[in-house]
Amino acid sequence: MLYLLILVSVAGMTAGQLLVKKGVLQVGGFPHDLGEVGHFFLKAYTNLYVLSAVFITIIVALSWILVISKAELSYVYPFMALSYVFVALFSLLIFKEDVNALRWAGIAVICIGVFLVSRS
Repeated sequence: MLYLLILVSVAGMTAGQLLVKKGVLQVGGFPHDLGEVGHFFLKAYTNLYVLSAVFITIIVALSWILVISKAELSYVYPFMALSYVFVALFSLLIFKEDVNALRWAGIAVICIGVFLVSRS
């Protein structure tokens, strides 16, 4: 059950970040004019992708509360780093972002770290 909740948390965190990115791409970039910031956030928070990300974030928060109630935080928190791994992978696949060799090396280090923590 614990690992299922961790999976929900990591998958939800990953999905939330990807949905925010998709929504912001539709809304447009952050404005340079300070007077447009309110309009930007209004557009962003009425975007279906961003709203979906907010909903998923609530689910992730509830799931994470259950996770940390069942296990040591120092054990389970490193698993959240896997969301970085999946965000990088899906950003490459979905948004065609450049993920260079140095980032992949960092991602490999993250995976090794999570593996080591999981063995403890």
